[in-house]
Amino acid sequence: MLQLAYMRCADKELAEDLVQEACLKAYKSYMSKDFEITSPKSWLFKILVNTHIDHTRKKQFNTIDASEIDIPSRDITSGSVETNIFLGDLSNALKELEQEQRMVVYLADVKEFSYKEISEILDIPLGTVMSRLYRARQTLRKLLKEKGYSRGKTKAEKS
Repeated sequence: MLQLAYMRCADKELAEDLVQEACLKAYKSYMSKDFEITSPKSWLFKILVNTHIDHTRKKQFNTIDASEIDIPSRDITSGSVETNIFLGDLSNALKELEQEQRMVVYLADVKEFSYKEISEILDIPLGTVMSRLYRARQTLRKLLKEKGYSRGKTKAEKS
């Protein structure tokens, strides 16, 4: 949740406050629950997004694009130089995406939410999720291809 909050506001302290506020809202809502929570994870993320929107409205400032995107290295054990270079290139490519596209990629590919869950979290139609994700992935492919990567292959594997 903290990563998503940080991506939305680009301020570590504010992100921590938003997560804390969202957790309190979730707890209060859960305690007075008159409904069934089918997907707790997407429900929490939706509360976080709404908390950020509320905060933005109250403070009347625009959302700042995230300057740092942490790409989890859960599948990387050795941390090879080539892998680290690729992750750096991928991180830079992600930063070039529009915030709306970056959010959809983050939720779909990093947090592994379904399209329907992303639609609910961001409060956008399912078709919009699909088109943003498609365009974002196309842009990422193009940017990585310009860096010398081909689909499924690193620079070293190409040579």
